[in-house]
Order: sequence, then structure tokens, then C-alpha cells
Amino acid sequence: MTSRPAWSERELLAFFRRWRTEWKDEKLSPGDYLDYEGGLRFVLAAAWLFCPETVEYRGGVFLKERFSHGTVDDWFTNLGGDRQRIEAVVNHVELWTVFGSTPLTDDDRLGEELPQLALALGECWQGVLSARYPDREITVTVSDEEDGSYGPTLTFSTSPVVPGLG
Repeated sequence: MTSRPAWSERELLAFFRRWRTEWKDEKLSPGDYLDYEGGLRFVLAAAWLFCPETVEYRGGVFLKERFSHGTVDDWFTNLGGDRQRIEAVVNHVELWTVFGSTPLTDDDRLGEELPQLALALGECWQGVLSARYPDREITVTVSDEEDGSYGPTLTFSTSPVVPGLG
């Protein structure tokens, strides 16, 4: 588990390496793949993952897609008003669930690529949320359970920036 995720050990994806080999051009980049394979539609949709909409409620920041007043109110009761824990629970995203209709264990080995995606998303969330909420300290957590029960997950919580320390 890590805060301030950094996607520093990038590996070319298996499906991309195979595609580049089929084209017989090792100079092709992931950007070329997006252009050749009509990826603009997918990239536009992925913007919701990389730059998520958020809402503020009861002093917290929540992913709009996962937010409901009733659920957050219930968590405030169940977790004794611990806003940071409530944010972390409500904002918890399991990538296996996001891609529940995608085969993750076929020849493309996409399930094995999800930890890289989680780190990329975490790094983006850190930057986007820090810019969006400059008066808050943003803690993005990326994890991948060792037992594989949930796969790669992301969440975030916030706290006020302490003057002189933030």
C-alpha cells in the first residue's frame, strides 16, 4: 500500500507488444496504438476514471459516481463521524469491478496489467484532487491485496492543510 502513488516502473503492455510485433515496427508507441485502433472514444470515456467528478458534503470530498446522501449519512453514523475513514470507504474503487465485463485472464493478460493502471490512476487522482482542493491535504491510497481477493483498489481521503506544514 502506498500514498502519493507513482507509476515509475512502466512496462509495455502485453497486448501492445503483440500489436507492435504484428505491425513489424518496434518504434510504434502506445500513442500510435490509440490512433491506429480508434482509441479516441476509449480515451474520452477513460477521462472519467483519470479525472473523476467529485462532490463536497458534510466536510468531505466524494467521488460523484459513488456518492449518495443516504449512504454517506449512514457511514457517518456507523463510523462515529470519522470523516477521513468515511471518505476512504465511500471513495473505494476496485478495478476488477470497474472492468467486470472484460476478460482479465485471456491471452492479453489484462488482469496482470491492472496494478499499473491503478498506479497511473492514483497518480492522476493525486494531482487532480490536489489542484482542485488546494486547501486540503489529499491522501490517495493504491493497494493490491496479496491474497487477490479484491485486486487493485484505489481510494482517497482529505484533511485540512495545516498552515506552515502543507
